[in-house]
Amino acid sequence: MPFAQALWESLARDSRLVLPVLLLWLAGTVMLWPLDSWLLKRMPKDRWAFISIAVLLLSGWFVIHTPEAIGFSEMFRIDGVTKGFQILCIVAGILTIALGSQQLGALKEHTVEYYALILFSISGMLILVGATDLVSIYFSLELMALCIYILVAYLRTQDRGIEAGIKYFLLGAFSSGILLFGISLLFAATGGTTTNLERLGQAIALAPGNHNLLVFSGVLMVLIGFAFKVAAVPFHMWSPDAYEGAPTPITAFMSMAPKAAAMAAFVRIFGTGFHGVMENWVAPLSFIAAASMILGNIAALRQQSIKRMLAYSSIGHVGYMLLGVLSIDTQAGAQVIWLYMMVYLVMQTGAFAVVIYQQGVEEGERIDNLRGLGKRRPFLAFAMMVFMLSLAGIPPLLGFFSKFYLFRLAIIQGHVTLTVIALLTSAVAAYYYLNVIAQMYFKEPADKEVAPLGLSTTLLVTACSTVLLIGTAFGPWIMEWVEKIGWG
Repeated sequence: MPFAQALWESLARDSRLVLPVLLLWLAGTVMLWPLDSWLLKRMPKDRWAFISIAVLLLSGWFVIHTPEAIGFSEMFRIDGVTKGFQILCIVAGILTIALGSQQLGALKEHTVEYYALILFSISGMLILVGATDLVSIYFSLELMALCIYILVAYLRTQDRGIEAGIKYFLLGAFSSGILLFGISLLFAATGGTTTNLERLGQAIALAPGNHNLLVFSGVLMVLIGFAFKVAAVPFHMWSPDAYEGAPTPITAFMSMAPKAAAMAAFVRIFGTGFHGVMENWVAPLSFIAAASMILGNIAALRQQSIKRMLAYSSIGHVGYMLLGVLSIDTQAGAQVIWLYMMVYLVMQTGAFAVVIYQQGVEEGERIDNLRGLGKRRPFLAFAMMVFMLSLAGIPPLLGFFSKFYLFRLAIIQGHVTLTVIALLTSAVAAYYYLNVIAQMYFKEPADKEVAPLGLSTTLLVTACSTVLLIGTAFGPWIMEWVEKIGWG
């Protein structure tokens, strides 16, 4: 009874901090249960996309207007970092729904579950980016991941998707077990007193010498668990198969929203909870960052599927973002990761919009399916060129802007070797990005009738390419947004 009473009091007192989450839970529950019996059969399928986008926009409004505070017995905090990454997750959800509206229109059933799972997954992300306790971090991480496991295997008639979903689920469950075991070791190292990040950081920094192995093992297991969630080497093995087997809008979703949420939690955990024991994790994390940059970009060179190429490319980009986690100045690290993730979200959305168009005209997802696109679809080819060059970090596009600030911070923090590796692997990445451009402009097109561009594809591609082309002109305004990303 005392626990139930304390829980009810916390909900009554602090529910304003999680209004966006409660809204997403309510909308998802309504989609899956009451409306399924009578309204689902009457409502056109495409209406669910508009409803989901409206719910996400309302959630974003709540995020912006939620006051900065800490609640739920110090297990959840609203600050600049929380709000910034929550907005990224919501925008990623809206873009995913827009990407998938045309592809899902062909499905005869189960469309509403797709949107409900996206809403539930984003609700987990919104909690994760503000969680300040290892327990709330773990549960929000699992809420996010369980929905994505299902979404990867959502197209049940495709064997490739089912196989990818099973692999992702099994490896995800294994990594969750490692993460949970690491949390239990850290809890033991504090004498069973706390899992709150701030108090945990103080306790393990002052732990007696005979607890050093316990602290090191716990920190290392938490590092491994989160490295899996962001698909960092050597815990990346699920990523290429999951990216290739999942519905393409979900592939785009996986490359954006979960990474943004997990990177925010990464910075909060290691910058707040483990800041006092940096000697236990800086070397392993530096190795993971370097390995991700090297393997991700080199493996992408040999890929023939553009989805697998973007999967390995995303591993390389995770390696770059881990430079921000390694920053001693945790606020500056969070800011450059947010900036990088914001630009990456735009680049990935545009690139996957082109991939979905190619799949829609039954040309597949191989890189050589793009051959001659410059003649068949000049506008689409130009936009894809912008996305590839921006992903490669070519100036003056916005992708260069975000890479510049990330690498600059790494040099200031003394990570010169890692920055050199990042620069060299960026040069390697330019090769496979330029290969896509070469296919579009220097290969003869197949003799096929040109399919029309859908409205959603046209709008997404135009908006994303325009942002990348002219974004650097608004650099001072963008940096004003970045300055708002802080611990409060």
